[in-house]
Amino acid sequence: MFIATTFAPFDLSAQPFAYISNQLGDSVSIIDTATAKVVDTVKVSGKPAGVAISADGKKVYVSTPEAHGFAVIDTDKRVVIKTVAVGSGSLGIAASPDGKRIYVADWYKNIVAVIDAHSFEIIKQISVGKSPSGLVVSPNNHWLYVANRLDDSVSEIDLNDFSIKNTRKVGKHPFGITIDSKGEKIYVANVQSDDVTVLAAENLKRLGNVKVGALPYAVSLAVKDNRLFVTNQDHGSVSVIDTKTLKQVAVLEVGDKPEGIATHPDDKHVYVANWFDNSVSIIDGQSLKVIDTIKTGAGSRAFGQFISK
Repeated sequence: MFIATTFAPFDLSAQPFAYISNQLGDSVSIIDTATAKVVDTVKVSGKPAGVAISADGKKVYVSTPEAHGFAVIDTDKRVVIKTVAVGSGSLGIAASPDGKRIYVADWYKNIVAVIDAHSFEIIKQISVGKSPSGLVVSPNNHWLYVANRLDDSVSEIDLNDFSIKNTRKVGKHPFGITIDSKGEKIYVANVQSDDVTVLAAENLKRLGNVKVGALPYAVSLAVKDNRLFVTNQDHGSVSVIDTKTLKQVAVLEVGDKPEGIATHPDDKHVYVANWFDNSVSIIDGQSLKVIDTIKTGAGSRAFGQFISK
């Protein structure tokens, strides 16, 4: 179930790439966003799932749950240059804005591992809630927010001393998480309660809940943080929320079982990985239309921030 129309390439001064983890195909598809074409495919073993990109865009970090860690892809050579052992439940992954650290959530050990981005050594393991999944770092590099799926909570970690400042209950089974560009609001997709929880980043105070479609998985902001896009796995759709009114303003049909979602640096185009359709849908965040669908690999998941800047 998807909508595909003729795609007109948009004008960009740079040409970011989207890195789509294909979990069932043990690969990562590389999409040139200027042409909306897959330009290369990198073999990544271990059922790749989560994706993060280094601040300088030179490396892509891909979590590999079955290989118990993550793979490092060189974006120039387009090959895996290193694999890093972390834990048997490695899933959510994020890179720090200063390029110094990588964070990996271990689903089984209930920890977040802090990895030095140069030596790839684990420098700290932080105990969080049950089954940590989505991770997001604040724009000022001070805080790390963790969605703890089986604890129905979000943890706030101070990255200066790796202490947990706050933990807040949200909806049922939170998974995907994002933060706005000012570092003021956090949005969490709750898979089992079919809603999104909005929190104040400063103290994790609950600001609201918004009902969306069935099994919301991941979230991404666009159009100057005015619109939140939410993948609904069981509806084959993306809900669009007005972040000022906290109202759902549109529901867009995409591919079957949409999972990962990320916004292009132009702040307008939103990319959605469709697990069952082995594809990526592109949404125009202003017109709220699906403008293209790109075939990728088997089981496209792309959980995390998968578009380079």
